Amino acid sequence: MTIFNPNLILPFVAALIPLVIVGLAVHWDRHSRQLNEKSPQSEKLLRPPGHSLSLRLDKTIDKFLDYIMVAALCAAFGGGAASIFALALGEKAPFIWLAGLFSVAALFIGLCAWFSLRAFHCADRARGVRLGLRGERAVAEALGETADCGFRAFHDFPAEDHWNIDHVVVGSRGVFLIETKARRRHRISRKSKQKAHEVIFDGSLLQFPYGKTDRPINQARGNAQWLAKYLTKRTGEPVAVEPLVVLPGWFVSSTQKGDFPVKAMNAVYLVEYLRGQTETIGPAQVRRIIAALDEKCRDVEF
Repeated sequence: MTIFNPNLILPFVAALIPLVIVGLAVHWDRHSRQLNEKSPQSEKLLRPPGHSLSLRLDKTIDKFLDYIMVAALCAAFGGGAASIFALALGEKAPFIWLAGLFSVAALFIGLCAWFSLRAFHCADRARGVRLGLRGERAVAEALGETADCGFRAFHDFPAEDHWNIDHVVVGSRGVFLIETKARRRHRISRKSKQKAHEVIFDGSLLQFPYGKTDRPINQARGNAQWLAKYLTKRTGEPVAVEPLVVLPGWFVSSTQKGDFPVKAMNAVYLVEYLRGQTETIGPAQVRRIIAALDEKCRDVEF
C-alpha cells in the first residue's frame, strides 16, 4: 500500500472544500459591503444606548467565527497528517518521512488548540459585552420615564482618546453624567452577612458580595470633570455636571449618610432621584447645552 494513495487523501480534501468556500465567501461579502453599500440618507443619527458596545460585540463575534473556521481547517489538516503518519508508520516508511509527518500533524493540532482557545476567549468576551449592553439599555429605558420632567438624554457620548460616556441627562434640573456598571450576581456563602443582590456604598467604595472596588466612582468623577470643562468651553458659560453610578438590577444601600460627590443607585431609584431635583438652569442655557451635546453625539450612519 502506498502512503499517498489518492483514495485516502481525497476524503480529507473533500472535507476542506466547504470550509474554504464558506471562509472566502464571508470575507468577500464583508469587503464587498464596505465598498459598495452606502447610506440612503446623508443626515446622521444620534447614538443609541450602548452604541460602542454594539460595535464591539459585532467585532468580537466576527473574530469568534474566524477563529472557529481556522480551527476547523487546522483540525482537518492535522487529522489528515496524523492519518498519513499512522499509515506511514505501518508501512515502515523512512524515519525522515515519519518525522516530517509527525511534525506537520503536531503543528496543525497545536494551531487548532490555539485558535480554539482564542475562540473561547472571544465567546467569553462577547458574554461580558452583551451584559454591559443590556445594562446600558436598561438605564436608557429608565431615563425615558424622566422625559415628563423636561430631561433630554444622550447615550454613548463620544469623548476624547476613544472613550465614551454612557449617558448624559440634561434639563432645567441640572446636567447629570451616568456611568452604568452591569455586574452579574454570584452564589455566595450562607454565612455571608451581605445579601447576594446587595451593593454597599460608603461614598467612595462599592462593596459587592464578592469584592469591593472604587473604579466606577473614580471613573464617574473624572468623566464628569471632563464633561463640565467641555460644555463650559462649548457654551461659553459655567456648567456643573453631577456624576452618578447606576447599577441595574442591584439593591444599593449606604453605610453612611451625606451628600457624596458621586452617588450610586440602581436604575429604579434613578428616576425618582432625577425627578426630585430642583430647577437650577434656565431654558436658554439648557438649549445651548443640548445643542453642544447633539452636535457631538450625532455621528451614526443611517
